[in-house]
Amino acid sequence: MQRKSNAGWAGTVPGMVAQVAEATGRHWDAVIVGAGHNGLTAAAYLARAGRSVLVLERRGQLGGACTLETPFADERFVMSPCAYLVGLLHPLVVEELGLRRRGYRVQPVDPHLWCPFEDGTALTLWDEPARTAASVAEVAPGDVDGYLAYEALFGRLRRALRGAYTEGTDTWLGPSPTRGELEARLGHDPELVEILFHTPIADVIARHVGDERLRTALHGQGIIGTFAGPRDPGTAAVHAMHSLGTLEGKPGAWGYVEGGMGRVSLALAEAATEAGAVILTGVPVAAVVPGDGGAGGGGPAVVLEGGEVIRAGAVVSNADPKRTLALCQAGGGDLPEGFTAFAGKVDAWRSESPVVKLNCALGRLPTFTAAARAGYDGPPPYRAMVTISTGTDATQAACEAARRGEPAPAWCELYFQTAYDGSVAPPGAHTMSVFAQYAPYRLAARGTGGVPPTAAAGAAKESDWDGRREQIADTVIAEIARFAPDVAGCIVERQVLGPPDVEARIGLTGGHIFQGECLPDQMWRQRFAPRTPVPGVYMCGAATHPGGSVIAANGRNAAMAVLADLGQSTTASASISSR
Repeated sequence: MQRKSNAGWAGTVPGMVAQVAEATGRHWDAVIVGAGHNGLTAAAYLARAGRSVLVLERRGQLGGACTLETPFADERFVMSPCAYLVGLLHPLVVEELGLRRRGYRVQPVDPHLWCPFEDGTALTLWDEPARTAASVAEVAPGDVDGYLAYEALFGRLRRALRGAYTEGTDTWLGPSPTRGELEARLGHDPELVEILFHTPIADVIARHVGDERLRTALHGQGIIGTFAGPRDPGTAAVHAMHSLGTLEGKPGAWGYVEGGMGRVSLALAEAATEAGAVILTGVPVAAVVPGDGGAGGGGPAVVLEGGEVIRAGAVVSNADPKRTLALCQAGGGDLPEGFTAFAGKVDAWRSESPVVKLNCALGRLPTFTAAARAGYDGPPPYRAMVTISTGTDATQAACEAARRGEPAPAWCELYFQTAYDGSVAPPGAHTMSVFAQYAPYRLAARGTGGVPPTAAAGAAKESDWDGRREQIADTVIAEIARFAPDVAGCIVERQVLGPPDVEARIGLTGGHIFQGECLPDQMWRQRFAPRTPVPGVYMCGAATHPGGSVIAANGRNAAMAVLADLGQSTTASASISSR
């Protein structure tokens, strides 16, 4: 097996290249800092409303964490390095920006979960309740009704909070509701309120099913991407968030984007440039200079690393909160009212990821013991998202170890896009992406008794990951091999991305692809709003409401706020039909 460092994927769109000198020679209605999918969404809506829009991206490719790469010797392997599936992309954005006619195609994953167990059995969960009931009955006949009630519980949450996924019915569009407004939407149902704000996912599962195998299969959906264990408060809300979407008319479904997740970003970029936005890649922003708040009519500006100044009516940051704050502080000037509180919230924002990602080129698919046993009549595991776990207690213990700085990737989810989309690999070959927890951003130095390094020990952190990256990846593969013994022999090449790697490559502080934890104390009104206290400066990234994942509602919300503040009717802009 070869191991290769990361190669880039250009991700360019015809007509998107312009000269920095030309950009500095004019005043823009809006400058977007960062061409992640939310920045591109904001640019598209603003440009479609008739505003002049400039997008500045430090990297040479688009999409942020929602991009494509060809990291292996055989460039026919196309990987989505950080974001693997789509399930929360807002259907209104898909419709309004005409993403389907721009190449966006998605294959829903069904069955949506397959989990092998140590006793050689396995569980399959389908989108169709009757098929799932039959599958659960094979493993735990006494838990069928409880499991269906568990699914119905999260379905009630989805219907209450998302409505028809339209303005006025969807809590994800516009400003976040207050706690009181959310409780009212939930009918003041104490169980639903507790799930949204307090309950551990393990407790919700235990109230519904008794078989430990079902508990093993289900608990991971409450901790994915989260530095918390299944017995920690608030993790039921993580599962709730990830089940609130709709995909191709299927509530709660997830799927593979044909060609890879970066196709979403390319479609958004095409919508923006077709409407007149200009996108510059390879142009780092060094500072954001605030506007004067209307006192003298002066708007904000961005300063490039080369010293060039670009002035605008609004600056919209797709960067995470800590980087946005640093850009504003680098801009100098007097601190506006409310800035101290904003800076304090940013400083306290938790955004250190516990995830290590493995992206693998496979010469062949691995053989799962549970699927190879005599009498197995379930689906090929690769058609599902595959959960690897030995139990709720093991996952909780792994989280506790990671809090001590010890890598313990005991829970994994595997994705085989080639089971649905052969375009991302050579004929006969396959891809496997692994989302593994827990591997902390700050590793404890060897021989320190599990004491993680402090923030001041950044250099030690980097050297630790540089020296231990492959060992941690080997541990992940060993966990998978408990259920698929030949997996290591199937891997031709692999790409390993720990939290510091994601931070360095994508520009996400702490390597967190959601720009911060999605636990209740960092959600809803506790997440960031598009408007900042810095005059003329907005945020649109995953740290804003409604949260992290490939959603695009964040970018839409920011665009609507900018248009309102610039004096444009948001209703008119939102109703622009796809062209």
